[in-house]
Amino acid sequence: MTWTNYQLWNTRTLLGVYRDLLPPQNYWLNLLFPNQMNSTDEYIDFGKIPRVNRKLAPFVVPMAQGRPIYEEAAYLGRFKPAYIKPSDPVTPSRVLTRRAGALLTPGDDSPMARYNAIKADIVQFHRDAVERRWEWLAAKAILDAKVVIEGDDYPSTLVDFQRAAGHTIVLGAGARWGDAGVSIYDSIQSWMDMMHLAPFGGAPNRITIGTSVWAVMRKDPEILANMNKFYRGNETAVKTGLLPTGEARFVGSLSANLDVWVYNDFYAVNGTVTPFMSPKDIVLSGPAVAGYQCFGAIMDVHAQFQALPIFIRNYIQDGDVALEQILTQSAPLMVPVNPNATLKATVLG
Repeated sequence: MTWTNYQLWNTRTLLGVYRDLLPPQNYWLNLLFPNQMNSTDEYIDFGKIPRVNRKLAPFVVPMAQGRPIYEEAAYLGRFKPAYIKPSDPVTPSRVLTRRAGALLTPGDDSPMARYNAIKADIVQFHRDAVERRWEWLAAKAILDAKVVIEGDDYPSTLVDFQRAAGHTIVLGAGARWGDAGVSIYDSIQSWMDMMHLAPFGGAPNRITIGTSVWAVMRKDPEILANMNKFYRGNETAVKTGLLPTGEARFVGSLSANLDVWVYNDFYAVNGTVTPFMSPKDIVLSGPAVAGYQCFGAIMDVHAQFQALPIFIRNYIQDGDVALEQILTQSAPLMVPVNPNATLKATVLG
């Protein structure tokens, strides 16, 4: 069949082929996990020493025996990274089929050119999915201070970062934001004070709020009176509640130098879209979290068992039809060394 008789599409004007895939924002990963540690050991350990420098020296009479006051008690944490291993073949049928995005022109890609383009697509798809899993681990570590790691070939395992029980709050009827007599500003202040005084806690500098919380918070007179909202592009957001679309948007700062961000990111598993954070929740966080992106050894001789954030390789499966396989591996765990520098509250019913 000649090109002039090619009738797959009825019209010859191609407006474009669009992929419904925006680059994800790694909000929690970038915000609270600035450090990285690679370890070839099976477990990742860390120790913490409580603050003792604010202890008051005891009073004694001048001739009394001196009192010992120096003491150290360490907390040891131990975690074992999970494993991620997506693998996809580059099949001959995909090579001979026109690739999404290719124009219908006589100079269309050759089969080998399409083959290389498909390989690049698979590599990029793997990398995006792996980094999305990193973000999921980071979100769970901050929101819940624990994560359940499970899979078809992985037994369900709970990793608990031991955040203080009082740093996970659920407000009841009559005490929720928007209820009569409830001061949102006082709630935030009391939680900030609690975080500051907690062992291995710290002062927060950001409050991340769900979309439903923003709908209530933006109408609260006390919040508006104490929010610095005079910056370009924010006037409409605060006045009308309309935000630009996106996963995370800065809407202002409270008088305590607390940045307010509205958050609405999500992930997908088998086509089911799930929000990272409930729209009814808020999270207070600060730099004292000291989050670490931890990566374990890649269990592959081709990687020489190095501890790498991500390792991608390809290989040929010989047979009647030789197939090339693209394999991506990672052994991640996102660890908030000081989880008491975070607090999550469900503030709406």
